[in-house]
Amino acid sequence: MDMVLSTHSSTERMVSESHHPVSNVDGKSINTLLENSIKLLDTCVVLKTAVGEIKNYCGYLEIALRAVQKDPMSEIQVKRCMKALKKCMEVLNRKDDFVHHFGQRRSKLENCSSTLRRMGEKLNTEVNSIGNYPTAIYAAQVVTIFVCSLLSSAFSLKPKRSFSSVCAGGQSSWSFSLSRLQKQVKEQTDQKKSRGSIALLEELDMADIAVRDFHNLLEKRLHRNPSFEKVAQILKVKESVEVLQALLTDLQHGISTLEFQVESIYRNLLRSRMAFIDMHQGS
Repeated sequence: MDMVLSTHSSTERMVSESHHPVSNVDGKSINTLLENSIKLLDTCVVLKTAVGEIKNYCGYLEIALRAVQKDPMSEIQVKRCMKALKKCMEVLNRKDDFVHHFGQRRSKLENCSSTLRRMGEKLNTEVNSIGNYPTAIYAAQVVTIFVCSLLSSAFSLKPKRSFSSVCAGGQSSWSFSLSRLQKQVKEQTDQKKSRGSIALLEELDMADIAVRDFHNLLEKRLHRNPSFEKVAQILKVKESVEVLQALLTDLQHGISTLEFQVESIYRNLLRSRMAFIDMHQGS
């Protein structure tokens, strides 16, 4: 993910430093850019909601860990911790479903992925047929579609479709680099899906596994009475708390980075949309 976000940042710098003329972009192409910007902005709103859900997950996990910090650990503390852990699991199990026009249920993130895939296909079709997009604008659109597609897949728990690449037309060095990057990303996401991972985000997947294991451990502690077993369980609980605390720190750091990136994409899309509107009025 770090490589992907770095690629997007580099493309944004290329656009901001570009001096390519845009006066030769026709009205139809500008309309496509405006339409794409709206869809990408809508996608960012959905991504922000997904980020918020993961932050809620982190909040519940913090509550769970605080509940078992004091010694000796009482039954009330254990039950309070288990309740918070269950909230964590519910966050990942909750589906933000809606019924689209074919009557098929799917999540908003899955719908975003489909929209972005069609958007990339349409953009390449127009570029190949018209061929008058400035390179910087085309590169920015393709890379932004790719990053939003990846984030949509990453935030979708057990996505039904494999991650779909965005075809970058032309023979430029950036398009070859993007193709190689997308191939690497697809290989990694397919591997995680084949392992049965509930989340494509490594930090979230590891936290989810640890949360479920910890919940099961606490259940056993509640129902086992022999004193020697209790001592062993207490040691396991303390070890699990340390592991979960480290995983929570990693997850919070990772989601903070993604939140910043999504917000950055959103702001840049707003600026570019204003520029496209000016281009449209001047065409």
